[in-house]
Amino acid sequence: MSADDVSCLVPYERHGVTFEYPGYWELTEEVEDADILITVSGDTSCFWSLRILHGCPRPDEVLNSCVEAFKEEYDDTEVTDAGGVLAEMPAVCREVEFSCFELLNSVSLSSVRSSRMTLLAWWQGTDHELRNLRQILDRITQSVRILDLL
Repeated sequence: MSADDVSCLVPYERHGVTFEYPGYWELTEEVEDADILITVSGDTSCFWSLRILHGCPRPDEVLNSCVEAFKEEYDDTEVTDAGGVLAEMPAVCREVEFSCFELLNSVSLSSVRSSRMTLLAWWQGTDHELRNLRQILDRITQSVRILDLL
């Protein structure tokens, strides 16, 4: 699917957020206490996730925690600050790269906070898969909205 092919995008609208994703991808939800994790994935190892944190932690703290987890797991983790937008708000963003099973993996992390929740959106995949899928993963991230702010 190319990023211009919107015919197969379907809306997700629950838990105070909405976004669009390829309708033929699998969507799962996990609820832990008040926090929610929504993940969509196709038939590759790439995935896109949105974590809804109702405790409203600061976005920089959320990303720092994620980056530390990658650094603990992988010796060769490289982190780059990035600019971006999530839910139509300026976001704290980081790009992470690491090797796993001799494959270069890339991760994009974005976080914002509203008065009711903090969102953490991220996608992850190997470089060879991302050649075809990065545009759609970025498009999913760009489509995220907080319903209270619409």
